Amino acid sequence: MLHNELLTDLYQSAISVPPESFQDSVFTKIDRVIGFDRAWWGIMSHNQDSFDLHSSYRHELPLEFEEHWQEVRSDDALAVYAHSQPRTTVCFDEKALHSTPGLASLNTEHDLRHALCTSVFLPDRQSFLFISLFRSGSDARPFNSDEVYLKQLLTPHLYSCWRTNLYADIERSRNANQSKDVASAFVDRNGRIVYADSAFGDLIAERWPTWNGRDIPIQLQETRKISKNSLSKKSIGFFVSQQYAGGLVRLDIRKLSLIDKLTNREREIARCFALGQSYKETAILMKLSPATVRHYLRVIYEKLEINDKAELVRIVDRYDHDVDFSQSSTNLFSNRNIDFLGNG
Repeated sequence: MLHNELLTDLYQSAISVPPESFQDSVFTKIDRVIGFDRAWWGIMSHNQDSFDLHSSYRHELPLEFEEHWQEVRSDDALAVYAHSQPRTTVCFDEKALHSTPGLASLNTEHDLRHALCTSVFLPDRQSFLFISLFRSGSDARPFNSDEVYLKQLLTPHLYSCWRTNLYADIERSRNANQSKDVASAFVDRNGRIVYADSAFGDLIAERWPTWNGRDIPIQLQETRKISKNSLSKKSIGFFVSQQYAGGLVRLDIRKLSLIDKLTNREREIARCFALGQSYKETAILMKLSPATVRHYLRVIYEKLEINDKAELVRIVDRYDHDVDFSQSSTNLFSNRNIDFLGNG
């Protein structure tokens, strides 16, 4: 009965909790039935004799843990077992966590004594989701067979809940904004698409006909190098919004609209005039002369290729129903805002 209630709770969280809080919510719920004090949730792929980390969410583990893991990843026997036995929970005791020099160094430094790890391959069959639970400290008790079995039963549901959570987040924001022009995707740190709506694929394929359908185009990946205030990517024809989401980045894009041809000042004046303010009222608000406002409006009409106020109202109204990227977006690909080795 308790486990049925847990599953109900997990699936409810999948549709109600935002992605940036989802893993934390899941770990809180699992801790009630499988006690642990640290956890790691992410995406890896096997690369020759080592592993590449594509996504990472650490629960009560410091950044140094992941940095250390990067140094010893070719020695990670736990990852080897999880990769070779998908959907099977691997249980490592203290001896096993010290079975290789790299693991011994990592787990000694962070005092990890026992671990449960389960993997699920993603649809590309190249990368896999892993969820690891740890017990630390000298008084940590081993995981018992019932806990191992329960973790194994839970993991496919956790994978399903996670995918549902990404889908629900996109649908929730789409309904809130009532905009059909925004396309969304969740991508890992390497730009590989983990989940996307159909509109995202359509927009990308329209702009880049040779797109491979898996990784975001290099031009979009380059947006991580653009400053926070440079969200208008006119060179690629899109407005781009990026938001951290529990080890992934949510990427929202939309085509540039007519009003995007305007400068920020021109856009402000266009909105004032479209909302019914007079030349004088707009001038006072913008701290300009009425003559300057008239000049701006002539430029605005020329740029938008319109002739009257009714057309301006229509364009501004449509723009205001789109996602306001200039106000609500933050370029979380920049190092100042997100640490791709960390939780954000």
